[in-house]
This record gives sequence, C-alpha cells and structure tokens, in this order.
Amino acid sequence: MTSRLEDFAGRAAIVAIFTFLLVRQVATIAPIIRAEDAMPGRSLILTSKIAALIFISLSLLFTLIRLPAKANTPGLSPRVVSIAGTFMMSLLAVLPVGTVTTDVLMFGTAMIVSGTLLSAYCLLWLGRSFSIMATARKLVVTGPYGVVRHPLYVAELITISGVVIVNWSIAAVLLGVCWFALQFQRAMNEERVLRATFPEYNEYAQRVPMLLPSLVKASGPVKQ
Repeated sequence: MTSRLEDFAGRAAIVAIFTFLLVRQVATIAPIIRAEDAMPGRSLILTSKIAALIFISLSLLFTLIRLPAKANTPGLSPRVVSIAGTFMMSLLAVLPVGTVTTDVLMFGTAMIVSGTLLSAYCLLWLGRSFSIMATARKLVVTGPYGVVRHPLYVAELITISGVVIVNWSIAAVLLGVCWFALQFQRAMNEERVLRATFPEYNEYAQRVPMLLPSLVKASGPVKQ
C-alpha cells in the first residue's frame, strides 16, 4: 500500500511539474513567431522550442499512463539524485551566464534540437516504462535500447552540452558537470533495480553497452 501511495504521489507531483513546464514552453513560442524575420537564428530557435514542447508533452503523457512499479530503489538518496538530475539545469535561469557569438549560438542550438529530438525518440520506445525515479516497470531492450542501455541519457547529454555552449560561463560549465555526475549515478541506480527485478537483465547488459555504442554488433536474442 505504501509503495502504491508513493507511486501515486510521485506521479501527481511530476504531472503538475510537467504541466507547468508545458504551459511555460507554449508561452515562449508565441513571441518567437511574432518576432521580425531579422531575429538571428529565428527558425532554429523556434525549432528548438517546438522540439522541447514535444519532449515535455511525451513526458507528461507517459507519466499519466505509465505502468505500475514492480520495484523501486530504496532510500532517499536515489530519489534526490533523480529529481536533481532532471531539473537542476533550470538553475541557469537564475545564475549569471555569458553571451556567445551568433555562430556559436547557432551551433549550440543545433545540438539542443538534435539532442531533444533524439530524447523524444528514445522516450517513444520507453513508453509506459518511463519514470523519473529509479523504478522497474517493464524491461525495454529494443530500438535505441538495443544500442545502449541508457540512450535517453546519452541524448540528453547532447542537449545539455548545447545548453552549456549557448550559456557559456563558469556557472554553466559547473552545472553541466554536476548534471552529468548526477545522471551517471542515476543510471547506476536504475541498473541496480533492473538487475534485481528482471533476471534477463544480466544477459542483456553483457551484450549491450551502458552508454557508448559498441563497434561490434551483439548477437543472439534477449530473453523476455
């Protein structure tokens, strides 16, 4: 009962946060559309906003319809890591950041677009197994999850690298490094709960690398 109550409370909180982010993202798109054509990189910036809107919408949808949890990582630390890793880059909104040239801005924005669209693609494969916390719902081993075990984090790394570039400053770099450390620990937390819940995970992990794609194609099906 406690586990179900925790899952329900967590889902309600995440839905509220993603709903707020969705509304805010929509509000940021309108001024760009109304902006004059002379706005540097208008099309690319608008694309990045729409890509983020798609990702947030998918996150909200899959949080609403996610599968029941089969197991959770115990303790407070994994929960703090998951929440901090998800939202800490939002601190850039209140931290001092630098300015970059138009070319650097466009390069960083292109990385953001690429990473966000890849994240949305990974999220589509993850589907109802999506969760902010380190939780076992259903093991996904196909699509991008057949290339690396944590493709969503790899895609997000591309996005965050772009965010650091367009906000280039000591604060942005330090925040990006902290984000990476938290996400790596988050992946390790997920590894533990998935190994404990799904006996076939060890076989899957032996053939599919954690974060960096292997140059040698794995052979043989994964038991499900």
